[in-house]
Amino acid sequence: MKENRIGTWIALGLVVGGVLLLLHNLNVFGERRTAVGAGLFAVGGAVFLGVFARDRRQWWAAIPGCTLLGLALSALLGPGAGARSGLAFLGSIGVGFAIVYLSDREQWWALIPAGALLTVGSVSALPDRGRGGALFLGLAATFAVVALAPTTGGRQTWAWFPSAALAILGALLVGGVRDLIGLLWPVALIAVGVLLIVYHLIRRRK
Repeated sequence: MKENRIGTWIALGLVVGGVLLLLHNLNVFGERRTAVGAGLFAVGGAVFLGVFARDRRQWWAAIPGCTLLGLALSALLGPGAGARSGLAFLGSIGVGFAIVYLSDREQWWALIPAGALLTVGSVSALPDRGRGGALFLGLAATFAVVALAPTTGGRQTWAWFPSAALAILGALLVGGVRDLIGLLWPVALIAVGVLLIVYHLIRRRK
C-alpha cells in the first residue's frame, strides 16, 4: 500500500512539474519566469519529501528534496542576494543530511556532510579575513557532534581526534598565526593518523 502511495506522489509531481515546465518554456509567465522556475524546484522538492514522509525507510529522498527546496529559495533570493543565496542552497542540502541521521541513527555518517555544508554556507557570509578560522572551527564542531551523537553502534569516539586537530588550527587562524599553518597542518594530520592507529590497536586488544 505504501509503495502505491509513493508511486502516486511521484506521478503527480511529474505531471505538475511537466505542466509548469512546458508553460515556462513557452514563455507563458513572462516576467514571472524566475518565480515559476523556483516553483518547479519547490514542486520537485515536495515530491521527494513526500516520499520520505510516507516511508521513513526511504531516507535518501530527504537529500534531493531539501536540495531542490534550496534551489527554489536561492532562485527567489536572486543573484543580488550574494552570500545569502549560497547559504540558503548549501544550508538546505545540509539540513537534508541532518534529516537522514534523525530518521535513522544508523546513518551517523550523514552528520559529516550536514555539518560541512552548513559550515561552508555560513562561512561564505563572513568577511574574507575571518573565513579560514571559522571554517576550521565549524568543521571541528561537526566532528564533535559526530562524537557525541547517539548511534545504533555506539558513539563514534574516534571523531574527537579530527575535531581537536581542526579546533587547534581554527584557533590559530583566528588568532592570526598564519605563518605556522603551513607547518602545523601536516603535523596535525600525522598526529591524528598516529592517534587513530593507537586507538584502533587498543580497541582490538580489548
